[in-house]
Amino acid sequence: NYADPHLNVALPVFSIHGNHDDPLREGARSVSLSAMDILSTAGLVNYFGRAGNVESVDIKPVLIRKKTTKLALFGLGAIRDERLNRMLAAGAVKWVRPAEDAGDWFNLFCIHQNRDQKGRGAKNGVREDSLPSFLDLVIWGHEHECLIDPVESLGDSSYFISQPGSSVATSLIEGEAKGKSVGLLEIKGKHFRMTPIPLNSVRPFVLEQVVLGDERGLDLESPRANDDVVAFLEARVVRCISAAARDLTPPTLPPELRLP
Repeated sequence: NYADPHLNVALPVFSIHGNHDDPLREGARSVSLSAMDILSTAGLVNYFGRAGNVESVDIKPVLIRKKTTKLALFGLGAIRDERLNRMLAAGAVKWVRPAEDAGDWFNLFCIHQNRDQKGRGAKNGVREDSLPSFLDLVIWGHEHECLIDPVESLGDSSYFISQPGSSVATSLIEGEAKGKSVGLLEIKGKHFRMTPIPLNSVRPFVLEQVVLGDERGLDLESPRANDDVVAFLEARVVRCISAAARDLTPPTLPPELRLP
């Protein structure tokens, strides 16, 4: 959109689709469309990383150059993990690299899949070592826990992974109770730096696990056990609410504008 003479774009946005806005079709002869297609047609975002074939996919980069820094931005929108793993294993995923000076480009890959860190299996996650080693940094979407600081990938691959996580709590899991951040990525040549920027307007979320049998002073055999359990749980909830209130950062409001 930034190259369109009819649009005034100060900061272009490049985006892949996720698993909630993946392309769908209505009817056998209709064309599959995503919500991202509408935003792209309106000139609001630059939509890339769409795979139109279910048997194979060519991942072509968006090439951006600024002075001596060359960025090859690869992207792949959400695909069922089982299908993507099958294509990776069969060599049906083709990475199209820059034709000239391929080793001079910083290779950044945006992906939106389950991350197989705990042996989820081929149907429930993508293995880190299934991605090519020429990548420098992978921005791994879909996972909710915020792990914005880049870490080295597992296996023989030598790239780094940054997992931004969800910007708001969307599920009742432990990872959602941790701090949320976005990141400012700076690239120069083949080097990069990720600076976390905490999100202070996120609604606090506190998660605790309670095992009633392990709580001292709580007699589950007592005739008043039901009332004691309710009172105990109410006290824990109040404590969680107090902890959430302490973690809440008041929003910074702009100065008041006096009208004439």
